[in-house]
Amino acid sequence: MKTLHTNKITRIGLILFLLFLVLGCENYLEERPLTQVDIDAFYQNESDALAGLTAAYAQLKRGNGYYRQQFLSNLYAASDQGQSSFNHRDFRFGTIINSHPLIERSWLDIYAAIKDANNVISRVPGVPEIDEELRLRILGEARFLRALHYFNLVRCYGEVPLRTTPVKPGEVGLPKSSLEEIYNVITEDLSFAAEHCWGFNENRNGFTNDIGRVTKASAHGLLTKVYVQMASSLRTAIEGQAGNAIYLTLTQSPDFYYQKAIEQADLCLQQPSYVLSSNLNEFRVIFDADKGNNSEMLFDIQGASIAGEGTAVSNLFSPRNSGLAGGGFGGVNRLQPQFINESIDKTDPRYINTIINFYQDETRTYTLGPGLTGYIRTITATGAPNGNLSRVFTSKYIDTGASTEYTSQQNWHVIRLADVYLLRAEALAELNQNPALANPDINILRSRVEMAVMFDGAGLTMEEFREALLRERGVELFMEGHRFFDLTRMGIYDEYCRRTYGNNVGARGAEDYTWPIPLIESSANENID
Repeated sequence: MKTLHTNKITRIGLILFLLFLVLGCENYLEERPLTQVDIDAFYQNESDALAGLTAAYAQLKRGNGYYRQQFLSNLYAASDQGQSSFNHRDFRFGTIINSHPLIERSWLDIYAAIKDANNVISRVPGVPEIDEELRLRILGEARFLRALHYFNLVRCYGEVPLRTTPVKPGEVGLPKSSLEEIYNVITEDLSFAAEHCWGFNENRNGFTNDIGRVTKASAHGLLTKVYVQMASSLRTAIEGQAGNAIYLTLTQSPDFYYQKAIEQADLCLQQPSYVLSSNLNEFRVIFDADKGNNSEMLFDIQGASIAGEGTAVSNLFSPRNSGLAGGGFGGVNRLQPQFINESIDKTDPRYINTIINFYQDETRTYTLGPGLTGYIRTITATGAPNGNLSRVFTSKYIDTGASTEYTSQQNWHVIRLADVYLLRAEALAELNQNPALANPDINILRSRVEMAVMFDGAGLTMEEFREALLRERGVELFMEGHRFFDLTRMGIYDEYCRRTYGNNVGARGAEDYTWPIPLIESSANENID
């Protein structure tokens, strides 16, 4: 963020090439940004406006600190699901300090993305001779992106500087804004996006909302997630969870935000083009590398097999040297047996069908063991036993076509339709203090994978319901970047990390609910202590 909040900024560049081709197809986000140096002279027509917006999308995966690589492992390692790389040891132990390079890199890359979104939001209103519906769509998409960035910041770092206009020469760094101020911007941005973004692949006035861009459903879905975050964090703060105490500054009640979440979920689930899989066979392929942006995905970070346009997601989550991802590093994010045994139902088809059951590296063969928490290892050449591997890899990010670490066409799923159903189930139960109201939304997800037993919240206490809901969210959404936020907003971060890692490694205090503002920011910004 130093580059955003000091007078050392001398120029702002747009991205040279479109980084959002999906699967190499020309009809995906095909407007390309142009080379430019003077940002004030750039926005002259609709092509410039589209190019600026595409540059804002590109920032999602331009630097290694955001959705291209590190941010995903930061979130994973900070949860209770399992280990990541050695570099993420402090996230797993809850010992992150303000000079940790991984929180610095994420901070810088997220604020760089905010910078590009702000440029679009500030300058597109003044672009002459542009179709007005297109203008509003561009602004809606940019405001969605800005909301996503601030939502990530506020959940990871708490109160942060809030910049909604481009930096002017000589400006100094901003102080931290209150949670209320930050969430007001997030909800206003997403409300604008929900009103003005277009439908999936919709055509208007000769323009197409290319696959991979924000849609109305994306905005309603993310706004649902925002309101549940606010409601549950405030609820647990009122109940005494010190880790969420900053949410006590919100001016409305938890019920107010739960009601808002229900309204937004209803609007999201009414949108055309998005539908759940109808059976287990359809569910099995929704995470295939060539099935990005399918009907269960509300908003994806786009991967591509073109050099420079992919992400490291396959390498991060697939076993190393297995042929299931590109070369080089791999297999850093893996499920811990304790999480599998204690926090989800490992017989659930959603688990069994989204983990790797068999793979090989250069010398060994790995077969999922009967306990479903690790692999039986043998020497491939001889078949001789070679011990067991107590970890499990997900199959959600396999890409056998990736040739290098950063040429995966796998998308990162920011929000899925299933998440919205679970969020609505939670909000309905919390608002009415009646777990049975969650039954339809939870069971529609169970039905699509042909589970024999349906969920029944009748007779459950709210505490029992929350435990059951976390198990549902855990098995449906594991390794998708939601778990850390679920544990913190629901005020059970310490309890669940101890369950997986034990009382020493798993211990979490109130200070661990957010990461410290990086030293590079506080040392450069005199308005932050």
